[in-house]
Amino acid sequence: MELEVAGRVFKADVRMASDLLPVLAYPDGLKDDFPAYYMFRDVYYSKADHERILQHRLRFDITVIPPAKIGKEFIKTYGHYHPEAEKGLSYTEIYEVLEGEAIYILQRAINGKIDDVIAVKAEKGDKVVIPPNYGHVTINPSNKELKMANWVCRDFSSIYEPYAKYRGACYYYTEDGWIKNERYGEVPELREVKAKIPKELGLKKSEEMYTLVKSIEKLEFLVKPSKFAEMFEGFFE
Repeated sequence: MELEVAGRVFKADVRMASDLLPVLAYPDGLKDDFPAYYMFRDVYYSKADHERILQHRLRFDITVIPPAKIGKEFIKTYGHYHPEAEKGLSYTEIYEVLEGEAIYILQRAINGKIDDVIAVKAEKGDKVVIPPNYGHVTINPSNKELKMANWVCRDFSSIYEPYAKYRGACYYYTEDGWIKNERYGEVPELREVKAKIPKELGLKKSEEMYTLVKSIEKLEFLVKPSKFAEMFEGFFE
């Protein structure tokens, strides 16, 4: 799959369904392999935009997740955590649904034990922040294609191992609803919350967050989360 933006063609990194086997609720449900999702990394509309993005150590990506199920589980991304950006705080990220519907399931581990699990339902125009120290998985819970964008710091590599170790997040989303992943042992009850656009961004739901490239200093929280504790505190209460 290719993505054309302002006359530029970006090629996708493809995650196959077979790549997801370590994190699936029903790995035996995968009979025939297929492209699970497409990732277009480092997308930009102009050279000037790209230079500004690079100067601020950021990256703008677009991901496309076609509708699918593996067994009873709705298709999802692999899931990952972010490494430490500052002492005690990991890098953060922000997503936006461009088309379709999404569920972002976030989980935080303290001393190896999950202490908080959040499911954020999002539709077109919604923006979802991944706060410091939360791992996350994106789910396409519908029969329509999910297209989403994200801003993230470009200086780190994601950490996938914890999701592989426990075969996914601590909850799976299936045609029967949410199911606990028993490999985690005891986990908190899932909190389902609505998407919330941070007021600090000054964005409306109808405004695509790529426009922040013109006021890119508003994305500093992606690189220096300690300066934005008030924004993250109680964000999903």
